[in-house]
Amino acid sequence: MHRIINWNEMWKAIHVASPGRVKKDRDPASIWDKKAAAYQKVTRGERRGTERDLEFIHLCPEDTVLDMGAGTGRLAVPIAGRVAYVTALDASGGMLRILEENMKKEGRSNYSCIRMKWEDVVIGRDIEPHDVVIAAFSQGFYDLADALFKLDAAARRAVYLFWHAGEWRGKEEMDLYRAVFGEQGAMQKGYPDYIFPVNILHDSGIYTNVRVYPAIWETVHESVDEAVKSWVSLHSPDLADTTPVREFFTRVLHREEPGGPLVYRAVRPTAVVWWEKENG
Repeated sequence: MHRIINWNEMWKAIHVASPGRVKKDRDPASIWDKKAAAYQKVTRGERRGTERDLEFIHLCPEDTVLDMGAGTGRLAVPIAGRVAYVTALDASGGMLRILEENMKKEGRSNYSCIRMKWEDVVIGRDIEPHDVVIAAFSQGFYDLADALFKLDAAARRAVYLFWHAGEWRGKEEMDLYRAVFGEQGAMQKGYPDYIFPVNILHDSGIYTNVRVYPAIWETVHESVDEAVKSWVSLHSPDLADTTPVREFFTRVLHREEPGGPLVYRAVRPTAVVWWEKENG
């Protein structure tokens, strides 16, 4: 096939244009270790979005599942209740410690945690192939093709990717990013959308299924002050003027019931990309 565009090289060029992405490449563990507590706090209300994501993943009770970039276990924890075994891999020990706490709360013991960068993993040495491999919003690598082919090699039956469609965040959130970081800075906060991994895989002979859907993401907060603090911790720890962030949360937070927590609900166009192995 004649290829006019090298999608992986284009991805690399976009990737290195962001100092933040390059810094994260060098030591993702230290960055996410600092953010783990804040991340767990604001994402504890994601039940509805998680249930929707799980609807797309075909699982069998006897399956082994690898969750690459498992974070605090948003998917790994409920999946452990449906399959034989789950391996949660993440570069951040802070994230995995919270994942283990969440597993214990659910009474799960059929899992293990591996603290490694995906770039450093060798399939067959560090991780054996699993029936199903999942990578949910964890594909921010410099060499995306290498990461994708390794996911394929790690799967016996199927691979599922979740990634954004269109801009990295919804319109309200992108407006906040632009207010805080400027137009160029906002562009550098995210990554190109799902069409890049789809085309990289297509050019290598892996023909994927794609479903784009409106994913609901909910963050839960005790107060506007706490929401501002959490957002700044996650996105810009050195931010001096938090006025745009405060104005944003003052406007968007609401209580679903009297006396309940404050909730922000965002709708983000999301793509689930999956393929099944021929011998699966």
